[in-house]
Amino acid sequence: MKFLCVEDNATQRHMIDLMLASTGIDVDFAASGAEALDAFQTSEYDAVLMDIDLPDMTGVEAVRTIRQMEAGFHLGSTPVLFLGRVEEDAALADGCLPKPFTADGLKTAIDRILTAARGSGLEGTLRAAR
Repeated sequence: MKFLCVEDNATQRHMIDLMLASTGIDVDFAASGAEALDAFQTSEYDAVLMDIDLPDMTGVEAVRTIRQMEAGFHLGSTPVLFLGRVEEDAALADGCLPKPFTADGLKTAIDRILTAARGSGLEGTLRAAR
């Protein structure tokens, strides 16, 4: 299972990496919306963790572009979890996790978006990926 995590803060990226290390999820990191869009075009992801406040565009703008890319290529919708408070267009994502959050909170939120999108939560999806 492979995730894209978009977070401009290096400390936050490191913390998320540590929080997800025990899950077996392979995580690619991007520090900006532009990096996220480049990564999304070159790799397939099972889910995207998207910070709201990015230096070059908002997380909402990045997800809006991802949704346009998916539609343009007739792809299914990749589950997206916004990291931070969303004030607009929250419906673009499958969930939102306000900062600060704990490892358990992150795993629970991921489980929720995967269950909603795929009918199988984090553990089931990881088992199926093996």
